[in-house]
Amino acid sequence: MNSRVFFASDLHGSELAMNKLLNAAQFYGVKRIVIGGDITGKVLVPIIKEGNRYSLELFGEQKRVKESGLEEVEHEIRVNGEYYHIMERGEYEAMKDNPSEIKRLFIEEMLRSLDAFISKAHEKLRASGAKLFLIPGNDDYEEVAQYIKKNSDDIVTEFDKKIVDMDGYELLGYGYSNKTPWNTPRERDESTIQKELSALSSKADSSKAIYVIHVPPFDTKIDLAPELTSDMKQKVSSGYMHMRPVGSTAVRKVLEEMQPIAGLHGHIHESSGRDVIKGSGGEVPVFNPGSDYSSGILDGIIIDFDSSKITRYNFTKG
Repeated sequence: MNSRVFFASDLHGSELAMNKLLNAAQFYGVKRIVIGGDITGKVLVPIIKEGNRYSLELFGEQKRVKESGLEEVEHEIRVNGEYYHIMERGEYEAMKDNPSEIKRLFIEEMLRSLDAFISKAHEKLRASGAKLFLIPGNDDYEEVAQYIKKNSDDIVTEFDKKIVDMDGYELLGYGYSNKTPWNTPRERDESTIQKELSALSSKADSSKAIYVIHVPPFDTKIDLAPELTSDMKQKVSSGYMHMRPVGSTAVRKVLEEMQPIAGLHGHIHESSGRDVIKGSGGEVPVFNPGSDYSSGILDGIIIDFDSSKITRYNFTKG
C-alpha cells in the first residue's frame, strides 16, 4: 500500500496558485492532490463603471482605467485571491452601506469562481487518473462548505468531518479552527474541537489514517504566528517580530492519543515546516506547507506514504 500526495493549503482564492495546483499532478508526477482548507478569498473589490472608464480601489490605491485596461486589473485582482464585481454608480451607492447585500454578492462571486475551479479540476485531472481531495477551512463560509459538499464526486472529493479512502489509506478531514482574533466563519472552542475530533478519530484505523486538519497542533514549529497588540498590530521590539503559538490544544491532544501516520495542516501561513508530536505509541510527523498565495506562489509538500510510514517528503515552491 503506497501513495504519493501533493499537499497544499490556504490558497485563498488566488487564481494563479489554484491553476498551479491543478498542474501539479502532471508537473510533479502525482495522482493525489489534497487541499487542507481556506480555499476562497477574503475581499470583494467593487469596480464602478462611469461612462467609458472604471474606478476602483486596488491594494489601498484609487485607480481609474479605460476599457482597454480593465482585463489587466481583473487579472491582478484574481491573482491576489480577491474577487471583483462590475456595477454602475447607483448600484454601488445602494449597496455600500448594506452588509447583508455585500455578503450576498461576495458569496455569489466566491461560488462562481469556485465553480470554475472545480470544472477545470475535472477537465485536467480526469484524463490523467488524478484525484483532488479537499476540505474547507475557517475562512471559508458555510455556503462554500455546502457547495463543495454538494459537488463532491470521484474526481473532486470533499471530506470535512469525514473519513474517505485514498489508495487504502484513510483520510480524516477537519476544517474548523480554534478561536482567532478575526472572528472567522468556521471557528470552534477547544472543547468542541476535542469532542468532534475524538468522535471522528474513533472511527478511523490509526495504522492507516492520515489526519488532514486545517489548524495545526499547539506549541509546535508549524503554529507560530505574529503576536498582536491590543489594537491588532504586530508586536515588534528591537526590530524583531514577536511570534507565539496559536494552534489548537485539542488537535495536539488527539494526535498524541490516536497516533495516526501523519498530520497535514495549514492555517498559519508564516510557519511552513515539519515537527513531531510525541505520544505513548511513538511520534507523529506533522506538516504545514505555509502559504504565499497573494504573490501567486504555490507552496506545497510532496509526501510518499508506504504502508504505515512516510518514506520521503519534499517541500516545494513555484
